[in-house]
Amino acid sequence: MTPWEEMASRQGVWSGTADNLKHNLARARWITLCLSVLGALLAAIASQITSEAPRFHIAIGGALLLAVVSFLTSRLMGSEHISAWVRARAASEALKREAFKFAARAAPYDESANRVQRLNVERERIERDVDDILDRVVASGPGRTPTTDVTPDEYVRTRVRNQAEHFYEPEAEAYRRAAARLRRVEFGLSLAATVVTAIVAVAGRDPTGLHFDFIALTAVLTTVAGAILAHIEASRYEFLVTSYRAVAR
Repeated sequence: MTPWEEMASRQGVWSGTADNLKHNLARARWITLCLSVLGALLAAIASQITSEAPRFHIAIGGALLLAVVSFLTSRLMGSEHISAWVRARAASEALKREAFKFAARAAPYDESANRVQRLNVERERIERDVDDILDRVVASGPGRTPTTDVTPDEYVRTRVRNQAEHFYEPEAEAYRRAAARLRRVEFGLSLAATVVTAIVAVAGRDPTGLHFDFIALTAVLTTVAGAILAHIEASRYEFLVTSYRAVAR
């Protein structure tokens, strides 16, 4: 296996591992958001039911869902999971950086006599820093690094422009749209909660005479809006948009 192929293989492993860890985090966040919303709805429904048995079972269901949310948050979205994802991605990007420098014969790989040895030393140093998360490594395909020497023009095209135009900019736009959609939903729910609160303040808890406590509806709307805000903050959509666009620039 040539030095280029070895670097591509190792970079592919850490890139695939980072992608897998990121996917797991994103899935856990969406699951907890959905369970939080459903738990709040069940709690509100239970508060409106007068029959003892159905109210009890629905209330238990809502409490169980919220308990599962707490469990999943502590087990699947703790700092150690986020740290493992970030470190795996950092290792992948560091290997990619060295592979491109090696292929472009940039310093310290500009001397033919010991450039391969220096590359191997740097690769081992990068991977040694993530030895403690080897148990999270997943099988992956070849990496996105050159397998032959590249000219300066090829470096600019494949390393700089390709990554800026086909990764950072599209990813930033996807995160921007996701954040905007969730912000609109949160805004609508918060506005609805404000309107319902104002109506209740003037007309009482049951202004329609349907024996429905609108204060409970306000609580649900507020809880769901808060869960969406927490999801946005945990996913760091707006931070990623700014960071990716800054890197692309």
